[in-house]
Amino acid sequence: MTAPSPAFDPVPAELDQILDPGWLTIALDDVADDERVIDVEVAGDSKTLAQKVRFVATVEGADGSRRTRTYCVKGHFGDAMETLTTEAHVYRDLLPGLGLRTPRAYYAGIGDEGRAVIVMDDIVADGGTFLNAHQPYSIDICRETLSQLARLHAATWDDPRGDAEWLAPRIDSMRQMFPAEFLQGLLDDGRGVDVAPELLAAERLQAGLAALAARPATCIIHGDTHSGNVYLDADGWPCWLDWQITQRGHWSTDVAYHLSTVLDIDDRRAHEQELVRGYLRELASQGIEPPPWDEAWASYTTGAVWGWLLWTITSVSSREVVLVHMPRIGAALADHDTFGKLGC
Repeated sequence: MTAPSPAFDPVPAELDQILDPGWLTIALDDVADDERVIDVEVAGDSKTLAQKVRFVATVEGADGSRRTRTYCVKGHFGDAMETLTTEAHVYRDLLPGLGLRTPRAYYAGIGDEGRAVIVMDDIVADGGTFLNAHQPYSIDICRETLSQLARLHAATWDDPRGDAEWLAPRIDSMRQMFPAEFLQGLLDDGRGVDVAPELLAAERLQAGLAALAARPATCIIHGDTHSGNVYLDADGWPCWLDWQITQRGHWSTDVAYHLSTVLDIDDRRAHEQELVRGYLRELASQGIEPPPWDEAWASYTTGAVWGWLLWTITSVSSREVVLVHMPRIGAALADHDTFGKLGC
């Protein structure tokens, strides 16, 4: 890749600057030194917290030959608040070399003032299919998503990379960010329909989060393992994306949050022990001695409190998704007497 010039802005504030052929020529690591981007055409645009713009770049070689490739740029542009710094670090500093199924990043830039931008695979153009809350995962898909989580966890078990500031644990800071009175208002706004009444007490949620935050971190966790953060690649293999709240944490947080959101309630009840055992076997196959079963199960059955918080405070996702996830997580919390086991 061409070395950036002193005038190269690693994280432009405006989308037009990023889609400039000259900027892309320097930024994209799959554009060779003797190549240049000569044309860019927008193929699609979507926005949740971050804006995601799909675009087709035409690249010309020194011999005049041309090729095209579709990318997706993810960022916050203009005056939008930046929240992608952690995810850019994940793509730039963590994922390379781990062998996980994720989008490939061709550029991950982090600015001095916290702004970040990522240029990655265009999942749609590559034949991928996004999963969602309205179609519960099959047990076979869950085996594969858990296998990928186990590989992430094993590769970062007691890893010194976890000391990086951008991987700081978030559970306790999030607990402090949302006081009980605020959480109670959300729990009472109708998102707790079909949920056991004892789960709708914000003080119990606060206490459960404090207990969860006290657990020692075992590894680096994805942090947001709900049903919408997985896609199937063109060959049907599940891949993880959306790494905005990756952090140091306890393995069970990822696993419990995941199974409590992606599975139909009856499927979770019937298969969760089998799935957790499979996760532990995958840890062992990656060279990590898993915790004894009783300890592992106790951790798993109390790990979904983090997911309960995230869907209690969720306002970005559609209300329909909130109303799918909350009963699923609530059923898991009730089935396992999670708050009772945590002493709250």
